[in-house]
Amino acid sequence: MSSPRWPCSASAPFAGPVVLGCLAVASCGGDPPVTPVDPQPEPDRPAALTIHAGDGQSATAGTSVADPVFVRVTGRTGAALAGVGVGFAVTAGGGRVQFATATTGTDGLASPGRWTLGAAGTQELRATVDGLPPVTFTATAIAIPARIEAVAGRDQQGFVASEVAVAPEVRVTAADGSPVPGVRVSFITDPAAVIAGADSATSADGRASAGSWTLGPTPAVYWLEATVEGEGITGNPVRFEALAVAGPAAEVLLVAGDGQESEVRFPVPVTPRVRVLDPHGNVIAGDTVLFEADGGSAVIPSLAETDSLGFASVEKWVLGADPGVYTLTAGVLEGDETLASATFRAHATPAVYDIEIVFRKPGELAERHRTAFENAERLWERAITGNLPWATLRESELKECLSRGGIDLEPGGDRIVNDMLIYASLELIDGGGGILAAAGPCQLRDGSYLPIVGTMRIDLADADGEHLEETIVHEMAHVLGFGTLWGRLGLLRDSVVNRRGNPHFTGDSAVAAFARAGGARYTASTLVPVQHLGGVGVWNGHWRDFVLCNELMTAFVDKGKNPLSIVTIASMTDLGYEGVDIAVADEFTVPADCTSSDRGRAGPRRAPGEAETGAEILLAPIGVVGTRGSEIPHGQVNNPGYPPPPRPPRRS
Repeated sequence: MSSPRWPCSASAPFAGPVVLGCLAVASCGGDPPVTPVDPQPEPDRPAALTIHAGDGQSATAGTSVADPVFVRVTGRTGAALAGVGVGFAVTAGGGRVQFATATTGTDGLASPGRWTLGAAGTQELRATVDGLPPVTFTATAIAIPARIEAVAGRDQQGFVASEVAVAPEVRVTAADGSPVPGVRVSFITDPAAVIAGADSATSADGRASAGSWTLGPTPAVYWLEATVEGEGITGNPVRFEALAVAGPAAEVLLVAGDGQESEVRFPVPVTPRVRVLDPHGNVIAGDTVLFEADGGSAVIPSLAETDSLGFASVEKWVLGADPGVYTLTAGVLEGDETLASATFRAHATPAVYDIEIVFRKPGELAERHRTAFENAERLWERAITGNLPWATLRESELKECLSRGGIDLEPGGDRIVNDMLIYASLELIDGGGGILAAAGPCQLRDGSYLPIVGTMRIDLADADGEHLEETIVHEMAHVLGFGTLWGRLGLLRDSVVNRRGNPHFTGDSAVAAFARAGGARYTASTLVPVQHLGGVGVWNGHWRDFVLCNELMTAFVDKGKNPLSIVTIASMTDLGYEGVDIAVADEFTVPADCTSSDRGRAGPRRAPGEAETGAEILLAPIGVVGTRGSEIPHGQVNNPGYPPPPRPPRRS
């Protein structure tokens, strides 16, 4: 037997035990060596229980939470443990779970299935594993909503594309009136508007808000609705409405009246008009617009308010005393601040005498008729150059004027008249060879009694004759006051009354011009002789036919040229016109004899044989207006043939 090997040794103090161990081994010295067996690893055991999912939810009392709850069990190594039993128990709120126990899967997760909440309030669900601390899920059981109502943000108004001042807010309560927290409220709005939060949960006091609510870009009434899911909820859904108005002002557009030309001290012909828009191009109503005129010009009124379409205008913009460019600025005010502005410009020209003609049916005028009127207008504008004060004629006064003149025309509103406005009509009066025309003033200026509005009617049956243009010049002279205002101005003496009289015109300028034209040798009456035959509307209103013969302002038309003499032109100075230019007159000499048989008379301006009724001068009352257009009660201003009313002092 071989000697045994001692696998260990020991010092004396431990000799005893070691020897025993060695003896035990040595006793088997004859057997094969024995390999020791490794011990089996100890099974892992649960070391931790944690909440994996589903904590902190809320749901209506008596209903299940939306997401299932899960716990996770891990061992000492941190790995998930399968097959571990987990217990679940409701510890608060009175709800229930689908399974009271569950076993973890390979992922270490376990769930009790559906967790149905109990009465309204806080809910608790405890999960336990033997030997480990439990974990607790909490949830809120929401009371069943019974009512929803608006508490803020209804019936507001704001600018387009802007937030309302107060965000829409609702309150959800239970049947007992207590607030219901945690209820999901859905907010929807008009497609053109925007809300910050489409969904919101009620707070502890039962309130929920949509956050900011931005209205649409156009003026309108916008809506928003707040809805809670459920049946039989009073007030559900709640509807909010808000009015979006245009603004603030961002742009002022010049609609009418820019770039005009007018005389100094005279209103521009087109009333300045603006339109106010916001940043989105919407018109703004009710904004205040300040109109400021510069350079000595004046605007009436200076303040205007935009209408429902965003328009604002002034009544008049009167240019200054000097020729040149004037400006008018229109600015939208907000307090002391100007939000937006724009500027009109107008050019002032030197003052002249201007005649404006308005035709009854301009579309039916032949070119030759229009040309004849234009030539007559230009002739009198050259003969009279002194500017007269402007005035505003009211529509009612213009209607009366047209009625007096027998012209069927709507004036179309008030009208600013600079010097002279003539309404003209070419129409059938009494057929060819009768009355060629009828004309006269119908409104006079207060103070000077110079005409401001008149009417002319030309018989179409005679309008194509060789004397058309002369006839228009003749009738226009009557409108300007020739023969129609002599009595009013104290320039007619010894007028025909009851077929008796030897009338003459006493104006100094006309008397001097008559003498200059060769009339000094006339001694049959006082100068200047006026027509004394022919009937009302003929006598007292023309030069005497048998003295001045073929002069244009006699009562009869003569063949050939009917010249407009210096006598007629000079008489305009006697009426009160300024800047009268006698150089415009035709060559004319007072004939020595107008009774020769070869005179060549073409015919009367009235129908033959109708001397008593064929009035060529318009016989109608004449009104008097001030510069502001109000008619002044001077009584009837009569045409020749009527006794004149009390006269103002004669102008020198």
